[in-house]
Amino acid sequence: MTSTDTMIGRTFDKRYVIERKLGSGGMADVYLAEDQELGRRVALKLLDDRHASDEQFVERFRREAQSAAGLNHPNIVSIFDRGYAEGTYYIAMEFLDGRTLKELLVRNGPTPVPIAIDYARQILGALAFAHRNGIVHRDIKPHNIIVGSDGRLKVTDFGIARSGASQMTEAGSIVGTAQYLSPEQARGAPVDPRSDLYSLGIVLYEMLTGKVPFTGDTPVEIAMKHLSQVPDPPSKLRSGVPHDLDAVVMRALSKEPDQRYGSAEEMDADLARVARGVAV
Repeated sequence: MTSTDTMIGRTFDKRYVIERKLGSGGMADVYLAEDQELGRRVALKLLDDRHASDEQFVERFRREAQSAAGLNHPNIVSIFDRGYAEGTYYIAMEFLDGRTLKELLVRNGPTPVPIAIDYARQILGALAFAHRNGIVHRDIKPHNIIVGSDGRLKVTDFGIARSGASQMTEAGSIVGTAQYLSPEQARGAPVDPRSDLYSLGIVLYEMLTGKVPFTGDTPVEIAMKHLSQVPDPPSKLRSGVPHDLDAVVMRALSKEPDQRYGSAEEMDADLARVARGVAV
């Protein structure tokens, strides 16, 4: 039995009664807990012992709380509380009874085209709101998108989000997940909202085809493909994909940010056209 199991049944910070473990991420454990003060269930994210003394991870964890706490939007996970207690940092957030988009893709394979468009537009709604508030997510991937039983999507894990122009990590460090990295992230260059649109282009590609466009044996090999290779359009892998939807995906996946959509709203407008059957 691991030491983290001792959390089950405990009252954390004299307030949160921990019921069960929901999962573990790269730097934190997430538990389902009952908030005794407000009488509601929350997802309680605790920075794990290994990282609680690592300044960079603590800063990243704090930034997640700070970035998401200011974002009140129906497609972004709500943050209720954050702080430091019992030797670690924590975030109490909305508990979502749903699956990650990644789990659904692994279980069900490619998404029906109208649903893929709807999901992409919901994610764009969240991104448009975050970008208007000066926040770039930097790690958009299906693992960070929760699909509720009602079909509503919520974007979560703002752990490597950047507010404004702050540069916490040194230049040249790769931040993000290799399969969903924008070319500028792969180079360790500065990013802006168009980087999130590239990552969403990868997510939409995966929803339509059941595959990510670039794979490899190492993160570096995959990163190099983001920089140099142009993927086949989704319709080449799945015949039912409209060519106008191909055009949206391929524009989002342009190597140069200037050739992508300039904003989430602009990409959403084209997806709305595709959904109506109007040419892009």
